[in-house]
Amino acid sequence: MDFSTADDAAWIAVSAHPNREHTAEMHLRNQGYEVYVPVLRKQIRHARQVREVLRPLFPGYLFVCLTHSTMRWRPILSTVGVRSVVSMGEAPCTVSSAFIDELKSRETNGVIVRSAAAPKVGDTIRVAYGALDGLAGKIIALSENDRIVVLMNLLNRPVRVTVPGALLSVA
Repeated sequence: MDFSTADDAAWIAVSAHPNREHTAEMHLRNQGYEVYVPVLRKQIRHARQVREVLRPLFPGYLFVCLTHSTMRWRPILSTVGVRSVVSMGEAPCTVSSAFIDELKSRETNGVIVRSAAAPKVGDTIRVAYGALDGLAGKIIALSENDRIVVLMNLLNRPVRVTVPGALLSVA
């Protein structure tokens, strides 16, 4: 991995142990690495209580910036909370700075926010593709990984259906 100037930077993806992204982040920062873990705000329901928590946008992964040619990446492998460095052969795979900058530009107060055009709970949508093509329903919940829970009228009764967001269009 070469850097032409000291100002160049390369971001690499690091795989963390399950639910240990923030532990890995803390230990990597203590070693002097610049770390980025994009997070989303998510509602959790448990025992009739609803609360909002921050969850990683990419569960199990974080990004580390290598800022100059003398910064070594192999010590990352022995960091608490780190499983591995995403690599191709012997060299770590790099993530473009433009991708990281785009993620950071979508943040408000350190949290990634959905775009204004994103579907919201209560919107009426229509399935545009697949087995449910043409059926309409009302969004009742937004799930992770661009999955949307829709209440549809199937067989003369309301049915909860989880559908990928890419299959939907505004009704």
